[in-house]
Amino acid sequence: MSRGAQDVYTEIALEVERQDLGDAVTQTVSGCVGPLCGRGPVVCSYPSGAWYAGVAPADAAEIVRDDVRHRRPVERLVALRVGD
Repeated sequence: MSRGAQDVYTEIALEVERQDLGDAVTQTVSGCVGPLCGRGPVVCSYPSGAWYAGVAPADAAEIVRDDVRHRRPVERLVALRVGD
């Protein structure tokens, strides 16, 4: 993982636990995927289908709260949506 992706991954995992969503979330790691490779760290969230680019650890709480819990994409970070 590059561009701080490990820090983002770790913070999202911690935030999922803080928000008691561990049983509802599966988190995985991949290498470069799709058209956003140069804009990482990239986070893909389903079922919203939002791809977030340039994510920082400080964005984790907002992504987990808004997108994962409430199914509202964090518009300021959305770079792409599945189906667009």
